[in-house]
Amino acid sequence: MGASEILAKVWQPHPGQREFLDNPAKFKVLACGRRWGKTDACAASIFLRLFDRSPTNHVIIGPTQDQANILFDRLLALLEDAGKGKLCKVRRRPYPHLQYGKHTVRARSGHIRRILRGNEATHIIIDEAAYVPESLITEVAMPMLATTDGYLTMISTPHGMNHFWRFFQFGQEGKHGFWSRRGPSAESPLVSKRFLNIQRELIPERVFRIEYEAEFADSEGRIFKTEAIEACLVTHMKETFEEPVVVGVDFGRYKDYTVVAVLSGTSLSCELRELHRFRGLRYSHQVERIAEVLSRFNSPRVLCDSTGIGDPIYETLMAACPDAAVKGVTFTQQFKDDVITRLAWLIDCGRLAMLPHVELMRELSRFECVTEGSTYRLKGIGDHDDTVIAVALAAYLLPMQYGGQPLISAA
Repeated sequence: MGASEILAKVWQPHPGQREFLDNPAKFKVLACGRRWGKTDACAASIFLRLFDRSPTNHVIIGPTQDQANILFDRLLALLEDAGKGKLCKVRRRPYPHLQYGKHTVRARSGHIRRILRGNEATHIIIDEAAYVPESLITEVAMPMLATTDGYLTMISTPHGMNHFWRFFQFGQEGKHGFWSRRGPSAESPLVSKRFLNIQRELIPERVFRIEYEAEFADSEGRIFKTEAIEACLVTHMKETFEEPVVVGVDFGRYKDYTVVAVLSGTSLSCELRELHRFRGLRYSHQVERIAEVLSRFNSPRVLCDSTGIGDPIYETLMAACPDAAVKGVTFTQQFKDDVITRLAWLIDCGRLAMLPHVELMRELSRFECVTEGSTYRLKGIGDHDDTVIAVALAAYLLPMQYGGQPLISAA
């Protein structure tokens, strides 16, 4: 029985997935809407090659290790459903690794490009490719295929007119052996028209077109431009970091996320060292999580949104972290405009180094200057803006420097 027949017993592709699997191109670019099934399709593409007579070496790369693990776990589930799980040798540490006969599959974070560099692969899948630095694709992934004449697949939801869009255009124009297609969410039989109609009513049209119709779109009113965000991306952080450390906390309300952002450095050069995002926790557990983060740094300065429900949590956090300088602030539209403007300045100047945190990049891409009556306001367009706010709060605490001379911090 062939690989396709084995796969057909446990999974059936919809027409869009079938077109992707059947295309023989060496370089594939798939721009997908949410719930289109890109993880299933890419897992299936690896599954089919594990039955080749010649050994294959597959590398799954994601913006984070967690993201890469999702595709690895889906492949493993397909093998187990097909009754092939017992033939696999799987290890989880220090990173997921699967051996099936003479075939291997690895899942790695794009953060560790120094480890990836110099390796060989016959097939590389870059998940959320729009959210990784372009250099990870051109300087690390592609050279891994140089001696194997291998395959490269880039999958992602769109993220403005960035490098992923340029690779997509190669496929549309038939250049350099690229193939590309859009995968709107509506192609998936698991996504109902009713759901899509509701989403179209609930979220802005531009966001719907990007997230569900897989369109590439940059708004003229965007505060954080795609090229400026990309210029700030790095693939790894140095083990040592420059003090002082400043922390921004945006407390979640109801179904919102609580986000903790840790920055180090000054306004001349700073790094987003950590970004934590969680919800569904009791207030006492939120304080414990935040206190654990703060305990890793020497006397950090902390700025919290103490508006409304954040006020009692902020006071509890002050008591739990006596070594940290915790301060609360009540959000007004003017204050929000000020902190967002400062963050935009850091990003425009290329002074903020950050790893490709997918949710943060999504939220940055949706922050716009909108007209409300006779006034202009800066606001997030979409479901959440909590990661942007947390980073902006931390950035507001950075010591200001000009010409190498430190000035007084803004807060």
